[in-house]
Amino acid sequence: MGTWSSSLYGNDTTQDVRDTYTEYLYEQLSNQEALDKTIEDYQDLIGDEEDEPLFWFALAETQWKVGRLTPQVKEKATEWIEKDGGIILWEDSSAGIAAWKKTLTKLKEKLESPMRSEKKMEKLNQNLWNIGDVYAYQFNTEESKKFGRYGKYVLIQKTGEDIQREHYCWMTEEELAKLPMMMIIYVFNKLFNSIPTLKDIEDIQLLPNIETTNGEIKFNKFMRLVKKSYYPAKNLFYLGNAPISIKNTTPSENYVFWHELENMLNYYFSKYGDEFKA
Repeated sequence: MGTWSSSLYGNDTTQDVRDTYTEYLYEQLSNQEALDKTIEDYQDLIGDEEDEPLFWFALAETQWKVGRLTPQVKEKATEWIEKDGGIILWEDSSAGIAAWKKTLTKLKEKLESPMRSEKKMEKLNQNLWNIGDVYAYQFNTEESKKFGRYGKYVLIQKTGEDIQREHYCWMTEEELAKLPMMMIIYVFNKLFNSIPTLKDIEDIQLLPNIETTNGEIKFNKFMRLVKKSYYPAKNLFYLGNAPISIKNTTPSENYVFWHELENMLNYYFSKYGDEFKA
């Protein structure tokens, strides 16, 4: 688990739990269904001294924020707050321990305060581009500065749309048909110092993908949107529509949230990318 601050969502676990639960609500599941599915998804955290408290903290805070906090989740979170759950993350830092305790105090105050009214969770459009659309994405995070990619551009193309069936294996075909289709993207294995053109796609290889289980070697991902604000519109530049060079648009099994896009690109370019052929 990655941890970068003492705030409630300053670690991977709480962010993942928050996003998973919220995503199920956007899919129009009832609160109980979303809760049950989230608990099922993170069952391996239950009983883990380090991660279980973070799970309940994130679930309780998120449920409170959307007006759906259940007695069960509130009780679990409160129990872990009383035991300073998560303090193990800061056992080597006295400043970190103090800051984390402040985070827990604020969380307890929030959970004991009047809950917000139930927020309406509308379905989000997962299919933001037309098939064949090509965008240039500009690297813009502090992490990208470490790799020398800050301000550079990479080409991304939508190659298809489908439902990520592995994620919804518990649904019937009738239920699947009601879900919004997700877009599938390819990423091209070249970085540019300025905004490229559509012609620049020619003769560029696709970024390798190491997470596939079926022998696929090209980078091909489902993209999911759990909040409108997660779509990095200001860092995406539309170049036009182009033929898809590889017709097989079956993506690798895992989907990626739009707000994780740059971290994902940094990982793959660091491991398999052909750097700076601009």
